Amino acid sequence: MSELGQSLERMSFMQLLLLLAFVGSYVLSLGAMLGSRWRRRTALAALLLAVGFAASVDPWVHGAMLVVFVVAALGSFVVASWLLARLLVPGGAAQAVADDTALSLPASLGPASQLPVDSQPVPMHAPKRAKLAARRAQG
Repeated sequence: MSELGQSLERMSFMQLLLLLAFVGSYVLSLGAMLGSRWRRRTALAALLLAVGFAASVDPWVHGAMLVVFVVAALGSFVVASWLLARLLVPGGAAQAVADDTALSLPASLGPASQLPVDSQPVPMHAPKRAKLAARRAQG
């Protein structure tokens, strides 16, 4: 392990940048923030960055071990957060998201169907005519 620590001390800025880019692309490929096409692309980028990082470290085995440690650390973080969600949220995290009362409007506003038409938000990408019509309807 002391040899791995010495390899970490000798790393250059570019090697650390490769490692940071690997961690970022690996996390993006696992999460649900991107669509499936972009997750595949970030997974491929993570693989290429991991291989590039391992190849740039002397000896390459230390780079490969560091990549494995990063993947294991992220996996243990996911497991720990999942366990905390299961233990601390009554009924589990999935139940909290699926609960209708968490996603409904406050009682003071009433159901969404009773909102006046002119108070509905206009998307930013709507045509200019729709935006102008909405502004005129509001008064």
